[in-house]
Amino acid sequence: MPAAAVRQVCASLLGGPRSFGRIRALFAVVASLMLAGAACAESDVAAMTAEPVTAAAPGVEATLQGNPVVALDELTRLDRMDTAVDPAERRRRLGLRGQALIQAGRVAEARDLADRVETDARTRNDPALGAVAKLIQSDVQWRAGDAAMAHALALAAREAATGAGDPFLDYWAALAAGMSARGRGRFEQALDNLQMALAAAEVAKNSTRRAAAHYQLSVLTLALKQPVRAHEESQEAFRQAVLARNAYLMAKAKMAESAAMEALDRPVDEISALEDALAIARTAGSPTAESLALVNLADIYLRRKDFRTAYDLARSALDAARAFDDASLMATAKANMGFALLAMGRVDAGKRLADEAVADYERAGATAEIAGLLGEYAHYVEGVGDYKAALALFHRERKLNDEIAAAAHDRAVLELQNRYETERRRLEIERLNHENTMKSEELRQRQITERVLWLLAIGFAAMFSVVVVLYRKLRVTNQLLAVKNRELQSQSDVDPLTSLFNRRHFHEVIATVPLAGDRRGQGLGAEVQGILLIDLDHFKAINDRHGHAAGDAVLVAMSTRLRHTLREEDTIVRWGGEEFLVFVPAATMGRLDDIAQRIMDTISSEPILYGTTALRVTASIGYAPMPLPPYDVTLSWDRALALVDKALYMAKLHGRNRAYGLVALREKGAEALEAAERDLEAAWRDGMVDMQVLINGPRPVIAAPPPPTDDIDLAA
Repeated sequence: MPAAAVRQVCASLLGGPRSFGRIRALFAVVASLMLAGAACAESDVAAMTAEPVTAAAPGVEATLQGNPVVALDELTRLDRMDTAVDPAERRRRLGLRGQALIQAGRVAEARDLADRVETDARTRNDPALGAVAKLIQSDVQWRAGDAAMAHALALAAREAATGAGDPFLDYWAALAAGMSARGRGRFEQALDNLQMALAAAEVAKNSTRRAAAHYQLSVLTLALKQPVRAHEESQEAFRQAVLARNAYLMAKAKMAESAAMEALDRPVDEISALEDALAIARTAGSPTAESLALVNLADIYLRRKDFRTAYDLARSALDAARAFDDASLMATAKANMGFALLAMGRVDAGKRLADEAVADYERAGATAEIAGLLGEYAHYVEGVGDYKAALALFHRERKLNDEIAAAAHDRAVLELQNRYETERRRLEIERLNHENTMKSEELRQRQITERVLWLLAIGFAAMFSVVVVLYRKLRVTNQLLAVKNRELQSQSDVDPLTSLFNRRHFHEVIATVPLAGDRRGQGLGAEVQGILLIDLDHFKAINDRHGHAAGDAVLVAMSTRLRHTLREEDTIVRWGGEEFLVFVPAATMGRLDDIAQRIMDTISSEPILYGTTALRVTASIGYAPMPLPPYDVTLSWDRALALVDKALYMAKLHGRNRAYGLVALREKGAEALEAAERDLEAAWRDGMVDMQVLINGPRPVIAAPPPPTDDIDLAA
């Protein structure tokens, strides 16, 4: 970077509207480091022309992320000037070309390059060259959102490169494996691989690679809920980027610092760091970094409800991302634009952009991102009064989260099964080896029995000792396996945050619980079973305003209050997110209303202290007895849960902080039940079902059906 350009970056950073002393001191140091590096770079321009052409390749590596098109042009120039390069330099050029093609959005060309390199590697029998092909394929899969395939390819590349002694391949494979392991939620593997990447960068004394490794460590430690360490890693990434004179990595480091500031609840520093990142990206002319910074700024202004600014920033991010065809960035920018338009009342335009963003993520197969986007989308749609669309989006989000949780559980079980199977096979091999040894010994003993009878007795004693040892080992192994199985069963049945039962445990238990018997003629004193579905009101606002740690504290406090409120025989389940389910195995008809009222009173009785902040929480509840009175209509548990879910959503739509309970069917036939399953509120208005409404606080209990939803004052 020329000295004049460096001075322009420093002037833009130091001359902004912020006047915080710490920031100005930091950028004064950065300015001096960059100016010194730029001066050295300018003094070396003439010397570089006399060096071998391969000396320019490190400059391409530092350039390609911020300006991939420029890097591709430089690689083409290098290939024309010097084709007779050693195998390590050839591998590096091919790897850099693949990375630059992916960064420039030319993914199909990157795939073709990987195929050609793989064919060439097979022809030459060159495993290290094959590792280059696998790493390009890994980057392609990572960009497409398939972290599992990206991780498998990165590990295969690292194995193929073993013994090649190539620092570039060692660094690249470790970094790719670390990023993809983080994408799969395997944080321990991610940390090990990123530390290996940092070690490889240290061996090569390459500041660009150090900066990239520290940036990825900042992202990982933030995912591990270690914001202080994430901030430290971002600062080290920035320092190394300055030493490397790499404006793109400087901007990325500032983005990582902004994310850490958000987790540390320092909003002024959060937006300050992102504005610095944007200034660096624009001055350096890096559309990639500029688009990332704009998207992150748009997120901040959405949270601060400055929707006009958020829309303008997201629109600028979309324009910048289109220049290099980054599908993920474009989808995120469209989503932010759509949310801003929805909040400003431009509903149709906002929905169109948000739907496009969801479709883009679906094409990429980014399931986790789709689930998060649907939840946010639903809240914005609910904010404009389209409750039917919001309900559909909430259901899609819940279904996706269930699928993600089920897949994660299946993977964990499969990994444990594979681990136990490997151990079992090892023990089996040991046992067979021991048996073979014993048989050989027995044969030898038989051959010398006639000559040395006393040795035969000793041999039998030795055999008996071996059998005893093996038997004891087998008993110990079986005991350990039983303990591990019990631990696995316990972990799969309990929610790790609240220590309540999870949905899987509920379905296993409920399958063994018989329905209540015939209660006709017993009146209000009849014993019934009851299901209550509880949803904490405005829980997302707590997460957005105070952070996810505050939301976790609220969930733990709610689980404690529910335990204190309910009986030991009642089953309490964390149903998902901020929802809880309570199964009452036996209670009178009138007691279900009391239980619902008592839960609402307990939840809202006093605020939850999080640090110095008092968080007031209320809940909405849907509930129903089983079987349904007065005709003892029995339902499957899935149908019963669907009815209770509809009652819960009625409570949410009619103002929250209340409970809606299905009391009875007014007609004996299937018509009333089918009407309730289609639209519970309409069935209530039509007199086909009886409902009980409990409003928390001094307001009276409502027994009559309300007017249609469109006439309800939702602000109440």
